[in-house]
Amino acid sequence: MCVGACSADDVIGATLAPDASVEPTSDVFDGGDAAPVDGGVDLDALDRVECGVTPCVTALAARGGAHICALLSDQTVRCWGANTDGQLGRESFDDASGALSSSGRPLPVVGLDKVTQISATGRERTGTSCARREDGAVMCWGGNRHGELGLSADRPAVDANPHPTPSAVQGLVPVRRVDLGGSFACATSPPDAVSAGESSFADSGVNAGGGRMYCWGWNDALQLGRGELQQKHGVAGETALDFRRVLIGAGTLRNGFAIRDNGELLSWGGALLSRSDSVTSTALDALGRSSSFDVDGRPLSIPRLYDVRRISAGDTFACAVSAGSAYCWGRSEVGALGNGTSQDEPVPFAVPLSTSERIVDIATSNATTCARTIDRNVYCWGDNTKGQLGDGTALRQFYPLQVSALSRGEVVQIVAMDAATCALLREGSVLCWGSNIDGQLGLGGADDQPHYVPQPVVF
Repeated sequence: MCVGACSADDVIGATLAPDASVEPTSDVFDGGDAAPVDGGVDLDALDRVECGVTPCVTALAARGGAHICALLSDQTVRCWGANTDGQLGRESFDDASGALSSSGRPLPVVGLDKVTQISATGRERTGTSCARREDGAVMCWGGNRHGELGLSADRPAVDANPHPTPSAVQGLVPVRRVDLGGSFACATSPPDAVSAGESSFADSGVNAGGGRMYCWGWNDALQLGRGELQQKHGVAGETALDFRRVLIGAGTLRNGFAIRDNGELLSWGGALLSRSDSVTSTALDALGRSSSFDVDGRPLSIPRLYDVRRISAGDTFACAVSAGSAYCWGRSEVGALGNGTSQDEPVPFAVPLSTSERIVDIATSNATTCARTIDRNVYCWGDNTKGQLGDGTALRQFYPLQVSALSRGEVVQIVAMDAATCALLREGSVLCWGSNIDGQLGLGGADDQPHYVPQPVVF
């Protein structure tokens, strides 16, 4: 199933990549924030990081906002950019300095190790980050405005305070991955998972037929999949959706998505944009299929899409890779759908790329979209006010344009913040371009100038 931060991603920011839930045994690592669970969709060796630099980054996580996190080969995490909510995982540069509002230098998340997968989401300067540890525990930090941190039941479900210290999400069995969406988060457990403490679901019903899904956060449109319209759920709970063999995907503000191992893409949640009798220009939903309800909690297949390998979502739109092509749907106010106009698309639209290369990966912010081809070339479209599309201009683009400044054949993952974009290269280094107002390019400092050419992140 998907939500995402499905960064990296994945739910959730995210894309699908080889299983990152196993401990690395060599200097070759699976790239991508959104690694798939066991079995199901295959990913070829094009998405491998072959460490050639130190430190070596093996995965990136970002979805909108102005911060980004990197998973290193030593299973630690470093984040940089805005820190309004503590989303960088620390309050200060060191114990002697004052509050840390942003950082242009990648900083280690305090007290976090043995990490196998990461996810991050944001909006403007706010944001939340999560990590899955090798023991299956989920640790989250940063903003909790929608209950994304999954705090214990004796604490407020939502609050506007910064949470810079990673804390364990309550109510979970050991999971195989976690993904952050626009207003909620989800995690899936492996088959035969057992509860891991008194705060876990001892009678969760996990069985060998497939793992269960647990979601927490905002629920105003049934996006948590629990079958009830309680607006917020601070503690993770098992969904009421009967999924088997599901790969995690992504989530908008009001929609969830799930990729099954047969390549089918399911959706549920807000359906206002999909109702033929009530479509308005202010609808924020991206169900991707027709529905007669304002809120549709049924996990049903999205027509026209098959052999789906990737799903990524902004707050009000989503994009998927289906049979080697990119499809997008939802709001298109700034051109993020790639349909040539600002017209919304209630159902998936085939994005016209000026290449015959197969698309293998896709990443979204809240205003831009980037796709990566099988030859590791990158195409981006949407908002470009800070040069985040990498075409050398600040002009909005309604059609995909190639990021020609990137070395051909070297990009193994692409992630998008609201005004900046970053690429993970095969050797384990990172390039970023666009806005650096909060230091999100990782150049060591911040400035208010757009950066049109990809720059190396300084670790």
